[in-house]
Amino acid sequence: MTSSERHLRPDQSRWDFNVQRYKDDRDVFSEKGLLSIVVLAHGRPEHTHLAVSSTISCLQDYPGEIEWIFIENCDSDANMKFFRGLDLERKVIVCQSNYGINEALNQGWKLSRGEYVMIHENDWQAICNIDFVTPAKQIFEQEIDVGVIQLRDPHDPNENFGRGKPEYNPWSCTVEQVMEAGFHIYESQTSDGHSYFVSNHPNGFNNNPVIIRKSLYHACGSYPEALMGCDPRHGETEYQARVAYKGYETAYIGVPIYQHMGRIQTKAT
Repeated sequence: MTSSERHLRPDQSRWDFNVQRYKDDRDVFSEKGLLSIVVLAHGRPEHTHLAVSSTISCLQDYPGEIEWIFIENCDSDANMKFFRGLDLERKVIVCQSNYGINEALNQGWKLSRGEYVMIHENDWQAICNIDFVTPAKQIFEQEIDVGVIQLRDPHDPNENFGRGKPEYNPWSCTVEQVMEAGFHIYESQTSDGHSYFVSNHPNGFNNNPVIIRKSLYHACGSYPEALMGCDPRHGETEYQARVAYKGYETAYIGVPIYQHMGRIQTKAT
């Protein structure tokens, strides 16, 4: 998503103790059917506005309840003003110092009350105006082994890492390529006829637009965070291994929902 504050010294405070309670591992909140959307922003208000507004537009006809959790990781006044001005029924807003992507996402998880949680960083834009939550929830209900649903465009021109590689992006490959690589993949439909795909490829988890069962997060634990004095990188690869070890599978919703906004410089304003 963004670069992080680097080279923390051992004498620098690692946590904001005013919000340390959010990190309580005893959190058990999981409201049946509720989706929590954790929006992680780091400045760049023009991109934050585009990312959030495009998602709100997608979900304007969604009949269920949504909880929005906005985390500003860079003290951006413009982002905070935008978040406060959004007319949303349930929302939480946090402004904190930047200790890395995963620290902020763990805060969002601990605040969330949903059975499902969407991770939505502020450099991803919805490219089609459809309700993707309804079919995603149906997929979770039908596929008990699916822990993650991916929403990105498999052929995103701005995010081509793993394209054509079954172990990273099976949705960009043929069924034959995926099977030859040693993974399974199949297509199915929800109860109302929405087509989707499921695979056991090992890299289903990522910090890009995904919807995750809260039970998966509880099973795999908090995202790995940087040790004191280290560059607080996100540790996405380590968490992918945890998810794969637990045996969770990944679904692709069957429609390219999100594309990356490209290589953007981080600017706090």
